[in-house]
Amino acid sequence: MYRLKKQNPVGQEFPFQLCIDEYKSGESVELHVHEFTEMVYIAGGQGIYQYKEQKTRIRQGSLLIIQPGMKHAFQVARGSYLKLYRITFDQSLFSDDWTVLDHALTDIDPFFIDPTLVRRNDFTSSFVLDSGQQFELLVLLNRIYKEYNQRMWGQHCLIRLQLMELFLYLGRWSAHEHHEPSETTIESNEDLFDTIRSYVKTNYMQPISLKQMCDYCGMSRSTFTKYFKEAAGMSFIDYRNTIRIQVAKKLLITTSLTITMIAQKVGFSDISNFNRTFKHFEHLTPLIYRKSQAE
Repeated sequence: MYRLKKQNPVGQEFPFQLCIDEYKSGESVELHVHEFTEMVYIAGGQGIYQYKEQKTRIRQGSLLIIQPGMKHAFQVARGSYLKLYRITFDQSLFSDDWTVLDHALTDIDPFFIDPTLVRRNDFTSSFVLDSGQQFELLVLLNRIYKEYNQRMWGQHCLIRLQLMELFLYLGRWSAHEHHEPSETTIESNEDLFDTIRSYVKTNYMQPISLKQMCDYCGMSRSTFTKYFKEAAGMSFIDYRNTIRIQVAKKLLITTSLTITMIAQKVGFSDISNFNRTFKHFEHLTPLIYRKSQAE
């Protein structure tokens, strides 16, 4: 039996918590209730989830909403593990924001909202995300997790905005027909790799690593590398660096920023690595490239 870590946001100045828990084979969380709303995302592994009197199998991609006062428990499947992202919050944290969504509540399944707020009792407590949605959700969750642990100025305001973004995506996803993802194939993962490519194009300046992408997708390094190369025509690192170098070339031509500043702007913390990578793609150093374009 695994004792649940103390997690009670109610009564705090900002009634919200986010943690990442990992359970080993044979561990379980006993049946319990609490007075706050909880969202649980299964980021890895398999297990059994009990909600009220019903037991269901959960695995990577499962997303659960647990309303206040509802009995629930978790158990790790034999030979597996469970990695859970757990968001807990009091509904009062968003009481003013739900009214903004009034116009949409008749069109979407209010998956994340207390059913009493929308006069519904057929509350959907869980569904399974497809691979593309899993990636997008993990990106959102990790942004919130980073902000939650940094404790910087404006933290509460930014977390509330990030949560509303997350909840709106859940509303969109839950509006579609729920289905179990198929076996992992290139065809079923086309949306996933489209999402990854789009993410890299938008976040090339961030320290995006191959390991991070593998973790987000729940794939081994070899599996991710194989599928990404088939989908994109090149390795993930080459794709990421291609985007970075294209942006760097534009900055070299259109700005007077130093080489070091440009390297940092496109995601390179090491100037030597930037120079080496630039030369690999363009067969010129950044400085020589800039001079050649100015002639």
